Amino acid sequence: MTPLTLLWVLPAAGALACGAGGLAGRRVARGLALLFATAHLAATALVFSALLKTGGVGFYAESGPTWAYGISYSLAADGLSASLIVLTAFLTFICVVASWELEVGAGYWAAFLALSSALCGVFLARDLFFFYAFWEATLIPMFFIIGLWGSENRRKAAVKFFLFTFAGSVFMLLGILALVTAKHAAGGVWSWDLAVLDSAKSSFPAWAFWGLVAGFAVKIPLAPLHTWLPDAHTEAPAAGSVMLAGVMLKMGVYGLLRVAIPLFPELSWEALPLIGGLAAFSTVYGALCAMAQGDLKRLIAYSSVAHLGFCVLGAFSRSPQGLAGASLQMLNHGITTGALFLLVGFLYERTHKRGLADFGGLAARAPWLTFFFGFSTLASIGLPGLNGFVGEFLALFGAATALPALAIGGAVGVTLAPAYALPAFQAVFWGPEGPGSKSAEVTDLTLREKSILWTLCALMLWIGLRPTPWLAALEPSLRGLAR
Repeated sequence: MTPLTLLWVLPAAGALACGAGGLAGRRVARGLALLFATAHLAATALVFSALLKTGGVGFYAESGPTWAYGISYSLAADGLSASLIVLTAFLTFICVVASWELEVGAGYWAAFLALSSALCGVFLARDLFFFYAFWEATLIPMFFIIGLWGSENRRKAAVKFFLFTFAGSVFMLLGILALVTAKHAAGGVWSWDLAVLDSAKSSFPAWAFWGLVAGFAVKIPLAPLHTWLPDAHTEAPAAGSVMLAGVMLKMGVYGLLRVAIPLFPELSWEALPLIGGLAAFSTVYGALCAMAQGDLKRLIAYSSVAHLGFCVLGAFSRSPQGLAGASLQMLNHGITTGALFLLVGFLYERTHKRGLADFGGLAARAPWLTFFFGFSTLASIGLPGLNGFVGEFLALFGAATALPALAIGGAVGVTLAPAYALPAFQAVFWGPEGPGSKSAEVTDLTLREKSILWTLCALMLWIGLRPTPWLAALEPSLRGLAR
């Protein structure tokens, strides 16, 4: 088996092993999940470390036979895709460890490994048929993660998640089919390969671009296509929210950078005022909605709408700084928001509550929980020295060079971030305990929980203080997109 194929087959095999291991008991399935998640993380780290040694110049590709209508099994990894694959494997490992004490069956562990497999396939595929197949495959395990192991309204949220994202995928499929048929009409050859399609991009219809963008925008999601996200996050288990916010939302931005912008360089530039305007609006709208939330998970969900707006803003700026900021911010958001969702999940496991009004004075009862929540909050709002600052600054700098008005809109979103994050932190950890407060039921973090959060916070600090290696690995992948 070739190395890149192993990156998506390994977690898929782990999912099957967990399902079979479940026949021997929950502990066996849990142990197999940890084993395969660890092996997958090690395999992805090897690919990314090899890219780092070459400054991101290395490009690994695999191809198989060509089938009917030009469909071919084609995989590749560069700095952009490899960084997201490592993020996927890392967060999958974190989710397995974070869920270690949950009383769940083998299907829970199998679903997370199956999701990790499909996500890696999305980031590896260079044939749009397989890209779309892996894209759709991610919906199935997440649907069950939300619908089976979520909160009270989990089934409604799971159906809403599936319908919204599947509808977006239909628009994306129509765009892909337009590309393939236009290539065939122009050269008489069927092909789904991105490299081959790139040679015929002058013949593509403009509506195909908008079909792709619509599908990617739902997944990101950009306002007003975001309404499925808060419900999905609110009802999903903590680990499900980590994977949804940490990796699945990045599929949309990745699709823009890998498919839409390279195949439509001129049209994507002309669309900057519209799409960039929606991105800037999302940063402000998401922040304002977050300010109005009384539920911690919904607050973090709306903050994701705001943060992903910066990624789109940087991507469509088409400047080297904006593209770098968009790509780095995808990683940063996965780490910081993943930590915040885990922290809310640890609170929920102890009290079965997550409302701001349900707590108060936790700083005295749970100092470690307070420290990690505060550290992650500061990283999320872009405190200089932590990872969130670097990505947002570069994205805004790139937007300013392309269309200054968009940078102003994004900057408003930056200034609003402390207005929703810090009052929530204050209310939960230093505010007074109201009637029915659950603070007395909160115990401080265990050694396992602290180990997870030390790892995430160390990454926030490392990237914040030394982003150069990460940017160097990403830059060759983005060089051809800059205008």
